[in-house]
Amino acid sequence: MKLADALKVNFFSKALVRNNGIARKIMLAVVLFSSAVTAVITAVELYLDYRGDIRGIHERVESIRKVYLPTLVESVWVLEPTQIQNHLNGLMNLGDIEYVGIVSDGKTQWSAGARSSKRQIETVFPLNRASSGESVLIGELQVVASVDNVVSRLWSKFMVMLVSNAIKTFLVTAFVLLIFQALVGQHLEHIAGYLRQFSKNVSSEQALQLNRSEDGRWRPDALDHVANAVNQMRDEIMRSGAKLKASNQRLESMVKNSPLAIYTSDLNYIVSSWNPAAQRMFGWTAEEAIGQKVLFIPKDKVQEYEHIASRLRNGESLNQVELVRQRRDGSVIHISLSTAPLLTTDGQPYDYLFLVADITERKLAEQQIQFQAFHDALTGLPNRLLLQDRFEQAKAHASRANQRLMLLFLDLDNFKSINDTLGHDSGDAFLQQIATRLGACLRETDTISRLGGDEFLILLPDLAQVDDAAPLLAKLMEQMQLPFDAAGHEISTSVSMGVTIFPDDGTSFESLLKKADMAMYKAKSDGRNTYRFFDDAMDVEAVEHQFIRNGLRRALERNEFVLHYQPQMDLASGAIIGVEALIRWNHPQLGMVSPARFIPVSEECGLIVPIGDWVLREACRQAVAWQRAGLPELCMAVNLSAVQFKRGSVEQSVAQALEETRLDPALLELELTESILIQNVEGVLDCVKRLKLLGVKLSIDDFGTGYSSLSYLKRFDIDKLKIDQSFVRDLGTDPDDAAIVRAIIQMARSLNLRTIAEGVETADMLHQLRAFGCDEAQGYYFARPMSTDDIASYLRRQAKTAEVWPAI
Repeated sequence: MKLADALKVNFFSKALVRNNGIARKIMLAVVLFSSAVTAVITAVELYLDYRGDIRGIHERVESIRKVYLPTLVESVWVLEPTQIQNHLNGLMNLGDIEYVGIVSDGKTQWSAGARSSKRQIETVFPLNRASSGESVLIGELQVVASVDNVVSRLWSKFMVMLVSNAIKTFLVTAFVLLIFQALVGQHLEHIAGYLRQFSKNVSSEQALQLNRSEDGRWRPDALDHVANAVNQMRDEIMRSGAKLKASNQRLESMVKNSPLAIYTSDLNYIVSSWNPAAQRMFGWTAEEAIGQKVLFIPKDKVQEYEHIASRLRNGESLNQVELVRQRRDGSVIHISLSTAPLLTTDGQPYDYLFLVADITERKLAEQQIQFQAFHDALTGLPNRLLLQDRFEQAKAHASRANQRLMLLFLDLDNFKSINDTLGHDSGDAFLQQIATRLGACLRETDTISRLGGDEFLILLPDLAQVDDAAPLLAKLMEQMQLPFDAAGHEISTSVSMGVTIFPDDGTSFESLLKKADMAMYKAKSDGRNTYRFFDDAMDVEAVEHQFIRNGLRRALERNEFVLHYQPQMDLASGAIIGVEALIRWNHPQLGMVSPARFIPVSEECGLIVPIGDWVLREACRQAVAWQRAGLPELCMAVNLSAVQFKRGSVEQSVAQALEETRLDPALLELELTESILIQNVEGVLDCVKRLKLLGVKLSIDDFGTGYSSLSYLKRFDIDKLKIDQSFVRDLGTDPDDAAIVRAIIQMARSLNLRTIAEGVETADMLHQLRAFGCDEAQGYYFARPMSTDDIASYLRRQAKTAEVWPAI
């Protein structure tokens, strides 16, 4: 811009008058700086002038002493008044002298002028006359000089300097502002206008260009750098805006297509957003929900809702809290709620974000599994766990009331022949009728439980004396002999029953159960269809128990234990992916002893710990041996006993076995029973965590037959659930078993767990398991447990023929 343009009124208005903060700051700085410099220079200059004038006064007074004083002394000596007065009048002609006087004998003898000024400099000179060689004081000369004239002259000079410097300051300031506006101000206003426009239209394609020539001296300068920075900022904002837009689109798509209900509300729970999944889950459309409080809190859950609202108000986030809500149609829905406050930049909440998963199906499966945990799937009767719990309650009451309890162990005398002759369907129907008839014989306070198969337990509380139960025992025996109609077949049966009494025969459930079992076998040995009370003579079985126990102590030393292996199949590929190691005892007198016979004894006496350690080492060693023999890598599944967790150092045993055999930990799977996980939960949890750190896999054996609480599945890092064969056996004929198996598989899949079904004996079972989505299976349909050599040959045949199971 030319300087002439800078002098235009409009331009001057922009530079000085318009709301220009920088211009005002520059003007103020120039004025303050110029004023400060002017004040300092003026002060110095006035000070120097003042000093010069004062010095001149002193010089004139000093000239009086040097020039006029000798003559004046002579005039006073000879007392010539006229001459003295003339001298004094002459002194008054000196500049700034306003008064002179001669004082003698304490009085002013002669004077000229008057003391009239406010500011004075007074000087006294002694009048000494030499006489007879001595100096005689004949008086004093008083000289008074006025400083008022000096001050007046300096003030006038100060005013002139002030006005002239103010004019100069104004002109310099105006010039600086004009130059600033011409060189900087207008470009800054242009940049500001561009940024304001850009803020309204971020997608603007036009870059910032300054209204000045492209070349010139000292270019590029600061304005060019600012313009370049603005354009770089614009480019970055546009890139970030594009990314943000794409991110928002992705987020919007995710929210829109998410299976989770996602919605937000303000701090008063007025809904502000509502995705399609929320509409499907709760029944309200977005138009109906937004701007309203959605009424999906059941009346009996209001207090729970207030508690959650209080936690949210305190800034707390909720993660997967399981709640009950209701849909628009009033139906109940189970949800998993996660929520957190949305915060402003200063950390204050302004909205709430809610993520909701529909877990109704999972909850129904949990309830079904929970029921199964305490009830028999076939008859609906309490299982052993629930019976034991009721026993403990009745025991506590009986101890306080000095009463007795009676535990009955019932076993059907000919159930196996009925099952084999009429089939499983008729056998199951028969067991259901047995349960119904037994229940009809009992009091409301009594408990009947099915242990499994054809075995039942009955708990009779509140007995003042043993004879009180005699009518009931007779009734039970009588009712069990009446014919049953099962699936169109008339069946006659009888029961053998063992009876134990608390506290006479024992105080623990296990001891009473054990003795009732002995008494039941005594009833069978006495011809069946009767009952027997436990007595000491039944300890004969304990002798065998001791025989097995003693033999177990020598079995490890004599290498009498062997492992058999049962293949585990992948249902998707039909390939063998693992084997389960199953221990057998080759007793020198008894022959091959089933683990069901000696494992309980080994657990009771603690020998299961060294036996379990041997099984671990041997299974790992054999797995490595097969690999070195060229057989495919297989996952080795080994069962762990609850006693090993209680009495042994399981993780040390596993680590030692892996280290000694060099087996890949990923190829070792440890099967845990549910009873392990619910006893000393914290200790077992720590142990399980350490086992997982070793790299091994963990599975739950016989899942669904024990305390199948989902709580431990959340806490324990489990890899697989093994579906008990009691559910698989009647899979094709029992809808309840099918529902339970399906529920277990669905639940496992939702928890990212694999499933394996045991006891698969038919192709129909296999097809149905595959339809349910089961991952793996084992059972007689594929192969029975085999010795080491047999399983090796089996594996070689499979690898040689590349055989898979066509039924899979």
